[in-house]
Amino acid sequence: MAGVAIVAGLAAAGVGFALSYGTLVQAAGDWGFGSWERRVFPLGVDGLIIALYSLHLVLVWRRMAKPALLVAAHGITAVTVALNVIAAANGLPGSPGVWEALGRDPGRLLGHAAMPAAYVLLVEAARHLISRTARLEAGDTGTLTLADWFLRPGVTWWVFRTAKTYPMTYAEARKMRRDIEIHRVWVRYREEIEAARAEAGPDFDERDVITVLDRLPDLLAPYGVSVDEALALPDRMRSDDQERRAARERADQERAHKAEAERRRREHADRIAALTAQKEALQAQAEVDLLQTQTEAERRAAEHRAAGHVDVAAIEAARQRSAAERAAAEEQRRALVEKEVEETARTAALRRKAAEDNEVAVRLEEEQAQRAAEAADVQWRAAQKAAEAKQRAADAAAAEARAEEHKRAAAEARAAAAELDLRATLAEEAAGLTERERQERRVARMILAEAGGDALRMPTTKIQDRLRVASSTATSYRDAAAQLIASGYDPERDPIHALETGRAWSGV
Repeated sequence: MAGVAIVAGLAAAGVGFALSYGTLVQAAGDWGFGSWERRVFPLGVDGLIIALYSLHLVLVWRRMAKPALLVAAHGITAVTVALNVIAAANGLPGSPGVWEALGRDPGRLLGHAAMPAAYVLLVEAARHLISRTARLEAGDTGTLTLADWFLRPGVTWWVFRTAKTYPMTYAEARKMRRDIEIHRVWVRYREEIEAARAEAGPDFDERDVITVLDRLPDLLAPYGVSVDEALALPDRMRSDDQERRAARERADQERAHKAEAERRRREHADRIAALTAQKEALQAQAEVDLLQTQTEAERRAAEHRAAGHVDVAAIEAARQRSAAERAAAEEQRRALVEKEVEETARTAALRRKAAEDNEVAVRLEEEQAQRAAEAADVQWRAAQKAAEAKQRAADAAAAEARAEEHKRAAAEARAAAAELDLRATLAEEAAGLTERERQERRVARMILAEAGGDALRMPTTKIQDRLRVASSTATSYRDAAAQLIASGYDPERDPIHALETGRAWSGV
């Protein structure tokens, strides 16, 4: 049967569009379309209908339905039906209006309108099949029928609104409504039981009072609840209440545990922050103490060095004084020995002793002279270092002066280059050169002024920044400028610029 439906539907759709095509081709000639335009006009209208309906079926199959797309397809179909009706009316003798043609020959107009409408019916059948199959595959067995809307319009509207507003099916919305109604009945039962218990006192027996519990089967029957389910509802609700109460207690305990854990975490974080701050303060104090210790050590070392120099100077002075005293005593001894040289052998021995002492004194004087020479050498080296430092300072000052001179020279060169570039630009504009020729000459002047005439030393990025052009354009400008320089271009000797600046052209 599905095969028969598909074959018959495709045949009907094909015949309908063929007839509509023929009708619209004939009518398009009367509406001002040309020879080829009237042949493609029906294809545009009917082809759009096929495309919209096909795309809508694909979106429904992919569960991505777009209602506005279906509305647009129905609108274009209505336009096609209207065009077929108008064309059929114009085909009657005398070309009467639509209403007059409907009264004169209604079958002609209905016949032309029926075939495009048949395709709409076929598409609606296919859409229902695809969408319903998709819902069944997704587990959605619920749907809203005309009986639902007629029998319980209020509840049906609530189910429809809930299913469309929230991500749920009609079956889930129905179950949700049923659970709400059961809960409302249960609330009523609890209120009446509590009121009866408060009125009867401690001797209250639920079995002696007719309450809503006895009426539960009747109250819940409209919602599909059996008698056994209705009578078992209080026990189930009490169990659910106990479970919810236990769940709330567990949730409260979990929240209390989480709050305690969060409090402990914050206390731990505060302690860590305090210890970190204390550690940083101790580190800073340790650095200060270390600096103070180093300063004190350097001060004491300087004091010790100064005291050592003083002691060395005192020892040297005492040694020189002792040497002078020994020299004087030796002179006296030598005089006495010379007087008594002939007296005794003891005198000779004393003389030998004096000679030995004299040698010691000479040796001491030589050592003193050597130390003096070393001190003089140290002073000379210090003076030499001071002179070298002075020379280096003078060299640095001279280098700074030369750097300033180079900067001034570079600034003057840039100013001269800028002036030359301005004159060259004015001359090129006066000579009527094109924009590209002026840009090539400007790049040539940049290469001569900033790259020493070597085009490869001029980066294209600088040309891009200066001329505000792309990389490829900058490269082509540099190549053309290199050829221009190779041909002998000189902005100061160029004939155009020479005429502009009022100087004689020397020729190239």
